[in-house]
Formats: sequence, C-alpha cells, structure tokens
Amino acid sequence: MNPSHSKLASVVTAAYVLMVVGGMLLHFFNTGELGTLKYSLMLPATLAAIFVGGLVAFGLWHRFAWAWWLGLAAVGIQLIRFGSWFISRLSVGNAPMASWVIALLLVAFLLLLLSKDTRQQCTR
Repeated sequence: MNPSHSKLASVVTAAYVLMVVGGMLLHFFNTGELGTLKYSLMLPATLAAIFVGGLVAFGLWHRFAWAWWLGLAAVGIQLIRFGSWFISRLSVGNAPMASWVIALLLVAFLLLLLSKDTRQQCTR
C-alpha cells in the first residue's frame, strides 16, 4: 500500500520537528550546558515551530483542510526566516550539514503540500 501524499507530508513535518528538537538535544549532550538547552527551549520561535509543526503533522495525517492552510503559512514563514539565514551562511561558505537537511525538509514539505493530490486529500 502506498502512503497518501498528505501522510507523507505529515511525516516530513514530523521529521522537521525532530530535527529542531534533536539539534538542541545533541548540543546539550555534547556540551552538557543545561542553561543553553533551557534557553533554546524557551525561545518563542522554537516553541512555535514545535507546536505548529506538531499540529500540522497531526492535521495532515488526518487529512484536515485547516492543517493544509496552516502548513502552507508555516512553511512560507519558515522558508523566509530560515532561507535568509541559510543564504547568508552560504555566501561565506560554511553552512552546517544539519542546515542542508532542514532546507531539504522545508522544500520537500512545500512541494508535497502544493501537489494536487495533497490538496484534494485534505478536505475534512
């Protein structure tokens, strides 16, 4: 059985949330700096990315139309925020590998979200 486009988009969203949280946890495990972990987890942008990403992943899995619209708005905002930072890092030639993975996840999510099949599946 092939997964539906909306469920695939949901998995990509969940992978993005795991990258956000996982990056903070890896930094904590490597450095042991609890203060940095607490600070990172309390940033409004981090909390919003985790909450909205989880909400979109849940909604797309269940094929809700509101999740499609929320995902479209969220990926647009993230592409603008992350894209400007990422392009500035590329201009000096030192973008970390995790940044490439995040960029790939955002673009893949946008392409999946804009596919005709995903839009048609999210009708509830």
